[in-house]
Amino acid sequence: MALVRINGPNSYFRSLPLLKRLFWLYFFLLVFEGGLRKWFVPQLSSALLLIRDPVAIFIIWEAYRTRKWPARWSGLINLLAVAMMGLFFVQIVAGGNSWIVGVYGLRSYLLPLPVAFIMGENIDAEDLHRFGICILWLFLPLTALSVAQYLAPVGSILNAGAGMGAGQISSFGEHIRASATFSFVTGWASYIWLVAAFIFYGLANEKFARKWLLWAASFALVLCIPVSGSRTVVFEVASVLVMVSIGAFVGVSQFAKSLKIIVPLLAVFILVTLLPVFHEATATLAGRFTEAAANEGDTEQTLLTRILDPVVDPILDSFTMSNWTGQGMGYGSNVASTLQTGQTFQAGEGEISRIFVEFGLPAGLAFLLLRWGLALAFTGKALSRVRDHEPLAWLLVPLTASSLAIGSFEQPTAQGFMVIGVAFSLAALNLSGYSVEPAPSLIPTWHRVRIRVQS
Repeated sequence: MALVRINGPNSYFRSLPLLKRLFWLYFFLLVFEGGLRKWFVPQLSSALLLIRDPVAIFIIWEAYRTRKWPARWSGLINLLAVAMMGLFFVQIVAGGNSWIVGVYGLRSYLLPLPVAFIMGENIDAEDLHRFGICILWLFLPLTALSVAQYLAPVGSILNAGAGMGAGQISSFGEHIRASATFSFVTGWASYIWLVAAFIFYGLANEKFARKWLLWAASFALVLCIPVSGSRTVVFEVASVLVMVSIGAFVGVSQFAKSLKIIVPLLAVFILVTLLPVFHEATATLAGRFTEAAANEGDTEQTLLTRILDPVVDPILDSFTMSNWTGQGMGYGSNVASTLQTGQTFQAGEGEISRIFVEFGLPAGLAFLLLRWGLALAFTGKALSRVRDHEPLAWLLVPLTASSLAIGSFEQPTAQGFMVIGVAFSLAALNLSGYSVEPAPSLIPTWHRVRIRVQS
């Protein structure tokens, strides 16, 4: 047992090297870039889609310059770079793809994974805990903003969309799908996924965060599920609950002991249900489910339509394609539609269909197998870490695995959450040698910290 000084956030940030400052900048831009596009400079909405790209390039350069390059991922990164560059030139020369569209596609597929690996290998225990606490703190005002958006009229400035004159996606009745500071609800849904993982990690690890912060975040989580008006949010939170249940069954003492939190969680739920906005939002979400069921079928059919069909159908269709070198990387993006035909979803709405149309069958299948292999590897390793009483990576599996397997690399917000999810998962997996209690506080204080070394 040792008495140590846990410094406040100001001291922490002052001592950070440039590389880690770039990690934080990448994260904050991901959270607030949508606000810039909606409210401050909507005329620059398209340009701001790429606002994190210079930061990503700077991260790669700084990691190389300071010898913080993720050595164990070098082979995969080099192979990916050579293959992507080769396909890029083949499609420009032989396929006739526009070089502007090709460069955009190259940026979409070549940048995110190296950045994710660099972040994951350089984020330590203190960094990861501070990211988690920051995510929970930000969640409170973001939830308040989402409630205000839900209650506001469709044409309110709060419900502006990304770009001049744009609006938000409708939910049911006269309500929109609240998006907080993100451009649309998809980014907010991914953020909620992260929040759910860190809340349950905090409930399993008593020293991770202040109790009041965990309960406040839990209150906000229950409230924002119906307010979001998104079925995706329901499925995402349910997936984290499934991971908690599986973790308890495979012998995680933290999860098994966390059964004692059921009563407090029920109390939180009851408190949330006392809010009038919760009843109204729940009715709206129920209407959204009913409306979707009429169009897509019941919940099981919806899951089948959203998960299996977008994977299986494009694979089967790809074998009938005559162009094996693909239409060109970036062909299915909004950039290509703007520069070429003006038609959106030229390569389909799903990521799998877009990959096959842009890459062709051989390269597309190879790229997907790489992504699926990474998703399986992260899942398997995370499960092994659960038995070592480090469940964070396991709780992040739904976000990480789905982002790698079927998430869009060309859509900037989805790409950003893939990078953050993979980075946090890799950092959590790297906590195998030790655990530190408690996590850093947000204010300077004295704590007793026990460091346990695993045998």
